[in-house]
Amino acid sequence: YELSVRAIDGGGLSALCKVLVEVVDVNDNAPEVVVSSFSSPLPENMEPGTLVALFAVRDRDSGVNGEISCGLEDQLSFSLRPAYKNYFELVTLSTLDREETSQYLVVITVADAGSPPLTTTQTFTVDISDV
Repeated sequence: YELSVRAIDGGGLSALCKVLVEVVDVNDNAPEVVVSSFSSPLPENMEPGTLVALFAVRDRDSGVNGEISCGLEDQLSFSLRPAYKNYFELVTLSTLDREETSQYLVVITVADAGSPPLTTTQTFTVDISDV
C-alpha cells in the first residue's frame, strides 16, 4: 500500500512524505487436495500403469509458502505421476492379486515449503475385485 502523509504545523509550514506498507504472506493455509476422479474397486488383472485417481494440489499462500511437494507413504504397488501443472495421477506399478491383498490404503502427503511447513494427507481406499 502507498500512502501520502502531509504534516502541517501551526506556523503554516508543511511537509509531505510517502509511506509504503508491504504486506508479507504468512504460511497460514495448508495445502489442499482436490480429487477429480477415483476408481475402486479395481479388477486384479489390471495392467501396470492403470490410472486409479486423478487429483490436483494447491495452496492459497504465495511465494515459498505456496510451493508444494507431493509424495506417497510406504507404497510398493502404486506410484504418483505428474500429469499437468498441479495435477497428479495415482497409478498401479504392478499387477495386483486379490488373494494376496484385497484392499490397499494409499496415503498421499502434500506439504508446502513454508516455515514451518504445513501438510495435508489424502487417503485412498483401493479395493481389489476378484477375476
